[in-house]
Amino acid sequence: MELDQLKANWQELSKKMENSEIFNRQVTINMLKRNADSSIGKLERFEYFFLALCVVLTGLFSTLLAINDESIFKNESILVTIGVFVLAGIWQAYKIYLLGKIKYESCTTVDLLKRASEFKLMTQARFVVGMVLLIPTIILLVNFQRDMLTREMIVGMVVGGTFGLLIGFRAFLMQWKSIDELIFDLKEIRSYEKE
Repeated sequence: MELDQLKANWQELSKKMENSEIFNRQVTINMLKRNADSSIGKLERFEYFFLALCVVLTGLFSTLLAINDESIFKNESILVTIGVFVLAGIWQAYKIYLLGKIKYESCTTVDLLKRASEFKLMTQARFVVGMVLLIPTIILLVNFQRDMLTREMIVGMVVGGTFGLLIGFRAFLMQWKSIDELIFDLKEIRSYEKE
């Protein structure tokens, strides 16, 4: 009788431990999903902010183009600037589309990891392409403005360009950190789901 009672107690304890382990694993997965959702939210806010910035600046430069008398800026310089903001806006919209595809309800964790990695690749490509196109864009702008360049304009361009590069590089690093956090959380979720 005592042996049967001991076996029953052992089985009950074993079942409770198994249920506790399943519960702990599910709590951990839910916590990691909340972290991943937080990272996705940060990335979406970042992308929407820069998309809105591109739209606003495209509108401002388009207005400037419409009223420009070419006493300060050549129309060609304004067109190059509009082109840069339109291309950047298209890139932002595509990255927002990629972020929208990272949904738990419709994807496996492996698919989520692939999509997050694709987003990371597009972010890296945007940075590299932006840096590569920076020099030709500056050369074009200086070439179009060469008749109108004053010392003040050159100083303003250098100072503004330097601040722009620093802000852009800092924003890229912050976004890169959020992407890495997202991928880390997705990998953790995957490892818990395998158990």
